[in-house]
Amino acid sequence: MIKILLSEEMSRLIAIYRDQVLPLKTRRVTLLGRKCQAVLMRTFLGYELQLGRKRITCPDLITARFLRVFAELGVKIIEIPYDPTRTALMLPELEESFANIKQVIEEEVGGETDSKRRVQRVYGKIRAGLVKSESEALEG
Repeated sequence: MIKILLSEEMSRLIAIYRDQVLPLKTRRVTLLGRKCQAVLMRTFLGYELQLGRKRITCPDLITARFLRVFAELGVKIIEIPYDPTRTALMLPELEESFANIKQVIEEEVGGETDSKRRVQRVYGKIRAGLVKSESEALEG
């Protein structure tokens, strides 16, 4: 049952990116490229997303929250819509899907010693699905 929920949420997150982000006019943002705890900070010039030692300046909170999801997944390069109002419409669903994935993984592994490896496998599958979606969008 847990594996089915996890699979559904992974597919949902990839589908949101494929169906709601990629058809729009987007720009590429380079992230850290490995799973990390992304810290959202408010500055005088807007927002920053701190990924380890790297900081990414974001013009608004919506962009920062969008990038945080993919930074925590360990994505290296991600497409983000130019229009933040479009991003705002899909962001709640995207964050909910990611939160569900984290919750299901936490329930599944509990206190197991190989929990880190399980998280890496799940996030790796999601990253592979995102890359596959991008390459299909370029071909189509």
